[in-house]
Amino acid sequence: MHHFIGIPTKSCNPGFWIIIALWVVISCNKSSNSGEEINDGTTYYLQKVDSIHIDRDNAVRLLDFHPSKNHFLAYELITEEFLIVDENGRILEASYLVGEGPNEYNSSLLAASFNQEGGGYFLQSSNEFLWYNPDWELEERVRFASSIFIRFYSGPRLEVPYFRYENDSFPHFFTNFFSGVNNGVRGIDEGNESDYLIEFYNPGRESLEWGLANEKELLPGLMEAAGPEPTKPTQVFALDRKTNQLFLTFERSTEIGIYDIAWNFELEERLTFKHNDFSVMKNSRNKSVFQFDDDLLGILYFEGLSEAATESRKTEDPEYFPFRDTELYHLIILQDGVQLEKEIAFPEGCEPLAEILALPGRRLLMRDRYRGEDEPTYSTYSIFELKSDI
Repeated sequence: MHHFIGIPTKSCNPGFWIIIALWVVISCNKSSNSGEEINDGTTYYLQKVDSIHIDRDNAVRLLDFHPSKNHFLAYELITEEFLIVDENGRILEASYLVGEGPNEYNSSLLAASFNQEGGGYFLQSSNEFLWYNPDWELEERVRFASSIFIRFYSGPRLEVPYFRYENDSFPHFFTNFFSGVNNGVRGIDEGNESDYLIEFYNPGRESLEWGLANEKELLPGLMEAAGPEPTKPTQVFALDRKTNQLFLTFERSTEIGIYDIAWNFELEERLTFKHNDFSVMKNSRNKSVFQFDDDLLGILYFEGLSEAATESRKTEDPEYFPFRDTELYHLIILQDGVQLEKEIAFPEGCEPLAEILALPGRRLLMRDRYRGEDEPTYSTYSIFELKSDI
């Protein structure tokens, strides 16, 4: 079945925004444990437990992991092929899908994922959703007209933000709301803001709908902007498809809201946290939310660096770039909604700007930093497990 749908009449006409993102795939080498003691004497730390080496001449980006198959879904940036990679880094399949054929696409992809519950794959752009079976044969193509148009020139770099209600076969999916991507939604204190934050596709009605009311009392609090420009909050979130929960914060916030997607994005709980070093003047920002366990959340943040300090470091190293400095990244842990006392340092040999995948078993996959001077002909990754001494 093929669908074409327009913007729903019940939308509040947030406008048409174009967002162009460039993504640089950078490369982590082996790292020692990093961690701190928490206030009850327990030590939490990230310990390297595994590594992956992928032999491929061109840059590869890992997008998703299938736990029952132990397979990764990857994308090669130069050839534009989708790759299936096993846990040892061996490439099992390579599929090129760009074109005008019945199983192909010609839109600029934002995201790609395994269909974790039903087999096959999901691909998504700003105006198209594609459902492939395990043999990369197209099962469904949904065309839609989102309120926001986003383009990545480097191909997909996100997981598809999809969810299902009970007994649904076809997924719902966000069309304007991607973690870490500013979608132009205005600040919640302005007069021109949207009435809702999340636009999503409803397969039952074959239409776009809106959810999560843009009301200050329902959303994580925002920090004050550094300058006269109004705040345009960038969402940072994790989705739990087993419970249909959304764990939402913003780049500049000290709160996480937990929302029940199945109950019209009802706010279930609001958690607070505190950064050791966080300042809008230093361009600090939350980067990722990780759900390690039912009662264990992580918030990765970039503490930033002042202009004066940045210039000082560039005097010593002309190629210094704060966003690649692992010393400026820290992981906050919330256990049972309570923040642990100490933050965990980011692994020194890994790339904070590259992909970071949350894996089952309280694990994180990070790209190793490439130390060579020539173009790499491989990609290596380290897998860390969040451990404690009890």
